[in-house]
Amino acid sequence: MVWGKHWAFEKPVKQSVVGHPVDFWVRQRLAKEGLDLAKAAPEHTLRRRLSFDLTGLPPVEDEEEEQDEDEDEDEDDYGRRVDRLLASPHFGERMAMWWLDAARYSDTDGFQSDATRTNWPWRDYVVESFNANKPFDQFTLEQFAGDLLPNATLEQVVATCFHRNHMTNGEGGRDPEESRVDYVIDRVNTVGTVWMGLTMGCAQCHTHKFDPIQHSDYYGLAAFFNSIDEDGKAGTGAKPFLPYQSPHAQRSLEEAKQLVEQRKPLEAAARQAAEGPFSEWVRAMGAQVKQGHTAWTPVMPGEVWSAKGTQLKALPDGSVQAGGANPRQDDYTLAARVALPRITGLRLELLPSAGATGGGLARGKTGEFILTDIKVQVRSRASSQVRDIRVAEAVADLEKGQKEAARAYGSIKGVLDDDPRNGWTTEAKDALAKRVAVFALAEPLVLEAGEELVFELQHRSTLGDANIGRYRLLVTAEAGPAVRTVGKTPLEELAGLSGGVEAVTGELRARLFEQFLVDHSPYQPVLASLKRAEAQLAEVQKAAEKLNVMVLKELQIPRETHVLVRGVWDKKGAKVTPGVPEAVAPWPDGVARDRVGLAKWLVSKENPLTARVLVNQLWQMLFGAGLVRTPDDFGLQGERPVHPELLDWLAVDLMENGWDVKRLVKLLVTSETYRQDSVVRPGLDDPANRLLARGPRFRLPAWMIRDAALQAAGLLNPALGGPPVRPYQPEGVWEEIFMGRYTYVPSEGAAQYRRTLYAFWRRSSAPTFLFDSAQRRVCEVAMTRTNTPLQALTLLNDQSLKEAAEAMAVTVSQLPGPVSARLDAISRRLLSRPATAAELTVLEREFQRARQHYERHPEDAAGYFTTAKAVPGVDKAVLCAFTLVSSLILNLDEAITHE
Repeated sequence: MVWGKHWAFEKPVKQSVVGHPVDFWVRQRLAKEGLDLAKAAPEHTLRRRLSFDLTGLPPVEDEEEEQDEDEDEDEDDYGRRVDRLLASPHFGERMAMWWLDAARYSDTDGFQSDATRTNWPWRDYVVESFNANKPFDQFTLEQFAGDLLPNATLEQVVATCFHRNHMTNGEGGRDPEESRVDYVIDRVNTVGTVWMGLTMGCAQCHTHKFDPIQHSDYYGLAAFFNSIDEDGKAGTGAKPFLPYQSPHAQRSLEEAKQLVEQRKPLEAAARQAAEGPFSEWVRAMGAQVKQGHTAWTPVMPGEVWSAKGTQLKALPDGSVQAGGANPRQDDYTLAARVALPRITGLRLELLPSAGATGGGLARGKTGEFILTDIKVQVRSRASSQVRDIRVAEAVADLEKGQKEAARAYGSIKGVLDDDPRNGWTTEAKDALAKRVAVFALAEPLVLEAGEELVFELQHRSTLGDANIGRYRLLVTAEAGPAVRTVGKTPLEELAGLSGGVEAVTGELRARLFEQFLVDHSPYQPVLASLKRAEAQLAEVQKAAEKLNVMVLKELQIPRETHVLVRGVWDKKGAKVTPGVPEAVAPWPDGVARDRVGLAKWLVSKENPLTARVLVNQLWQMLFGAGLVRTPDDFGLQGERPVHPELLDWLAVDLMENGWDVKRLVKLLVTSETYRQDSVVRPGLDDPANRLLARGPRFRLPAWMIRDAALQAAGLLNPALGGPPVRPYQPEGVWEEIFMGRYTYVPSEGAAQYRRTLYAFWRRSSAPTFLFDSAQRRVCEVAMTRTNTPLQALTLLNDQSLKEAAEAMAVTVSQLPGPVSARLDAISRRLLSRPATAAELTVLEREFQRARQHYERHPEDAAGYFTTAKAVPGVDKAVLCAFTLVSSLILNLDEAITHE
């Protein structure tokens, strides 16, 4: 017997069909099992299914969408609905979420430092391309070689960012050339997965054991990417970059400005309202400090110790003297009880001592200290438990000049980031002068009985030999300017004022007012709200400027490419030239062997893989699983398609019709196969639905669940493109991983309600509400599903879902009619259908139970309904009850399932 090639390496053939091609081939396969297609899904189910599949959002109730449940929709109506959804700008967003997973897109580099990058204009290019229905062969060409096209536009060059979305490694000790080789390998593997559905990575170290891919083929593909003008660096060194100013940033900028302008009058009014209480406070404080005032109280050490052998001794004035051995690096720790009612800041004094070099501040050869980091903690003597205390700001009386260098010794701010490559030093002309640093705590610290303050000085510089000789720690209970300056505090100045309170004017009055406002509870929340808006505006203003987008650019002199022996980056074998696996398809005649040619080879009609792989991924997107259940492996170890003739027909049709993605999607969703009811019929023994004898039913991806809740509640900001935003996440999700170096601050205003597509994606800490997403570290095309109880917990407690439920409550509480009608309105918005009589009975019961509880417990109502804009004339207990019912419906299986 003569065996042919593996099915995936044979060119697809388009056989003749009768009627709709999808239904023709599916029915033919079902007939072999004595089966036929199921009946059509209910109207509301199909409307919801179609809207999620084509836009990632639930249908919007309008006159055209509202139809009587008994009225059947004809083919023309259904076709117009499909066309309307395909024309929606949200279609591009839905498709982009699929493509970003495949492209391993992220807003950070990955690895330990995980620095931020500004590649988001490429994400917008993807959305625009799908909305414009850019042919997939052109879409491929631009992402492979937009920089090589004649008269390339900026957007075509931005498109090549696809091949720069890989992680970049900037860790210390890493050989940049090894990293560069890793980037090239990542591109080869990504091309293999996304366009060819092959496990190309298997050939990195040896000839593929199952598929016809030679070891040399792998490095022939690598040669197309080996001469990119990059050197393996990360962060700001990850060239090549394209300076690019996004047209989408202006809208985000206007939104951020509006938010600031909305909050400025509120802050001004709160400040004005504080004038009266401030005058009373000044008089009281003037009388209190009349006999003198000292803001800073020395901490009398209870214990002192070092990590590496320095002998530390507590002196009567509270200072700590270092002596004995002088290791290259060391950590000094002090533990003490503090009697103040609260601690708002710490003052570190470095004192000259006889034990230091030349009687100065440090014990090293140069006599100069380098303090790399500090730690402030609280320790319980009863349990030995320790908790970290966050320091918000640091100032010093003198610093070395390099204040803003990220990895240099000079700025006092360097002691707050846990990075030993920066920190505080002075290189002072007067080496015998006392030096002072003041640290403001993020929140006032109140020590409980049995607790003590622990303060650690870290001398871990790469230079070494710069340990402090003598120091003293002081604390204060004053806030505001008192802990943000090394000079006299406002109250100390007030105490020294000869004219009394009446003489408080000008700068001193302003500083006293700022200190008063720090503890004035009516003012602080308003100020914090304005500061968050201003910080967000500053961030967006930066995003609206020219950004460095990582793109492709060829070296003028190409690098030589070699087979890497056993895949090891520096073990070079035979030299290779750009090439492709000939077993897949021959190289097109007359086409240059560059990235343009590679893109053309991938979408050539002679290539049996790309069209099949694309069809399979789109089928998976709509039906929950591909015709080939291993979308990343069409090789011998992958699964065979259950409907091979259908896969081939669609692949050929796609190529014959100009790689028209929207046309293909419409063809799939207009089939009877797609419109089937998802209910499992008695006697149907096909739990994985491989035969397609019923409609698809699976859990919606987490990003769709969030977007759907915002859309249904009327909160969704539908704007397209622009810089990333930060949806709500639990506190501390970044701090713990990065030891406080990064703090996650949720976006505010309209930015908070953007689609999840625009969420800031940190590789080492992906958005916590996405339980089933790709990790975006390497290319992934297989969909994951989750039934984890943690998702149910999130749906009940996540702030986005909570605000959606509250917004729904505000909306329906203002509708006319009885409670049952308003509960039905919630069902229509969240489930796209009216509630049944039995459901309304349950919902009304739960509504009345909740209402009665919150009427009896108004304190619970105050904590449960948190939306600032309550409804005038509507009792808060009613709003809470509607919120609870909305949350209940949002958590129904029907609300989170693709039916």
